[in-house]
Amino acid sequence: MNNKKNKNKKGANNFLTVIAGVALGFVLVFAIISVDLISKMNLLPFGKDDPVNEPTGFVEVTESGEEKIAIDTLNELRGVNDLSTVLKSWAQNTTETSLMRSEDVINVLLMGVDASGTNADTIIIASLNKTQQKIYLTSVFRDSYTYINTKYGDKYAKINACYANGGADKLIETIQNDFKIKIDYYVSVNFESFRSIVDTFGGINLDVQEYEAREIQKEIGRECPFGENVHLDGEQALTFCRIRKCDVDADISRTRRQRQFINAIIDEAKNISINQISPLLNTVIKYVKTDCSVSEIISLGTQAISNKWYNYEIVSDAIPSDEHRLDYRGNAWVWIVDYPAAAKSLQETIYGQSNIELSTDRVSAVDIMRDSGNSGNAAP
Repeated sequence: MNNKKNKNKKGANNFLTVIAGVALGFVLVFAIISVDLISKMNLLPFGKDDPVNEPTGFVEVTESGEEKIAIDTLNELRGVNDLSTVLKSWAQNTTETSLMRSEDVINVLLMGVDASGTNADTIIIASLNKTQQKIYLTSVFRDSYTYINTKYGDKYAKINACYANGGADKLIETIQNDFKIKIDYYVSVNFESFRSIVDTFGGINLDVQEYEAREIQKEIGRECPFGENVHLDGEQALTFCRIRKCDVDADISRTRRQRQFINAIIDEAKNISINQISPLLNTVIKYVKTDCSVSEIISLGTQAISNKWYNYEIVSDAIPSDEHRLDYRGNAWVWIVDYPAAAKSLQETIYGQSNIELSTDRVSAVDIMRDSGNSGNAAP
């Protein structure tokens, strides 16, 4: 296939530098030195210049267990056999001190929002572990069935619906309730804006399989290249990150492509000079939303440069894993999730340890739905 890598190297690299920051949040301005330029960014809320003093280090657990999550909630629900009660109980069993955190870990929630601005169909937890010198990119399957505490009352839906029920804050709250980890910042980008950004900076080079190229061509009505390190424009790249009907495992492969895109961005961005970043931000700042304050951005940027975060090993994964989920077709197709087990696994990956203990005889949401034999009852 025709490879435009050399011809488009400069434009692609410029694009990759900026979007690498969008994708990872804490790398967003690792070379920005102009506060005047930063002040133009779409910071929500703007002016949160003094970080809130929050606990650091791992959650301390007393011998009496007073500060520990009441982990085995599902065991207390034996005989209930009700999915809604299980999900709500686990979600509400969350306090500020029960969220796993460490001063050596930064968690950034990455969101790709659809054109209508209602659903977050791309949900990735980007976790930087300074001790391990690793960046974990963990996709959260958008079809994961969950409890959402909305201003109108209890809601049970796919996790991507959180955005429509309270924006980024509601999605962060739900992620924290389900997986018991502290989200430090969020970064969101609109899918349509994403396409414009890619075109503005000359496209991106990715490995595209032949069947993926066929599906992209079907969606956009024109040819898409395939092979190793082929060049995609904005429409092709956006479609690459969104297609799923060509895969037997649907959203599982789609999240793989999304992480593949981010990996390519980070890898390419390593060779970009500091001087290239500031002028480019003027083009893309209107597309990015984040709750990271000016002072926090500068602090993170300084750390990124001095500690070479961009050279950290990237580890890609998705949750819930096969052992922690059950596909279920009720009023809609969803993943039923064993959130306590999934949360424990995620904590151990990101932090190297967990504050969740699971008894061997517990009953999970997956067990309840697998054993219920009640077809069509997944959506209360």
